[in-house]
Amino acid sequence: MRLLTTVLLMSSFVAPAYAQEVGEASELDSVMVTGSRISNDDLDGTPAISITKQGDYLLQKITLINDTRSEEGRKQEIYATIEKILAKTGGSYQLLSVDSYSAVLNKNNYKVDLSKDSGRPDVSRVTLYIRASITGNTEDGESLVARLRNFARDSVKIGRTEIEVEKNTALVMNKPERYRYEVIAAISEDSKKIASGLGVGCEIKLSRLDSRIEWGRASATELLLYIPYSMEISGCTSVSK
Repeated sequence: MRLLTTVLLMSSFVAPAYAQEVGEASELDSVMVTGSRISNDDLDGTPAISITKQGDYLLQKITLINDTRSEEGRKQEIYATIEKILAKTGGSYQLLSVDSYSAVLNKNNYKVDLSKDSGRPDVSRVTLYIRASITGNTEDGESLVARLRNFARDSVKIGRTEIEVEKNTALVMNKPERYRYEVIAAISEDSKKIASGLGVGCEIKLSRLDSRIEWGRASATELLLYIPYSMEISGCTSVSK
């Protein structure tokens, strides 16, 4: 059987369709995806070939709010609460500044800037992230999310400090483009199988393989990765018996 595969490279860029990004570094160094799993409706709009990969860590967004009467008192109670969270993190979690979700807080830099509530000048607040690395079996992803959220909710609160826990826990993957050639290899293998099942002399044209990788959340700890390629098949003739 003769198989001719032609790859057409199109110079178009397609923005990620299903990434609800909170932050994105240059060259897609990392992507942060919030929300639930990719829906069946969204899957209908993705190419047939994709791969699923484990993310690198989870991020739980929290906001510390304090309405103690004096501004200095609000600061001291919020900072004391942050100290309690830091003391509890151990080796399982890290506390990060919202200004840069890679800036790890510690006993030397935890006194981050606080902001005032726009509607209530006697209320101070600060938003932070709690990070949990993802290792081991991805089937335990839901439990990992639950433990992270419980850690945030059960943190010791000092004075009149309250902790709001964001509804969605974000999933982060570093450098998703590192899986590019694995996705392309899967697309290539699929095109060969299609051609072999259709007959002889098939010409397969794959376009848009130079597009960036796109993604959707496959599970609590995994991303569905794909390239929005398209395929054209021509020239096939039936195999004679």
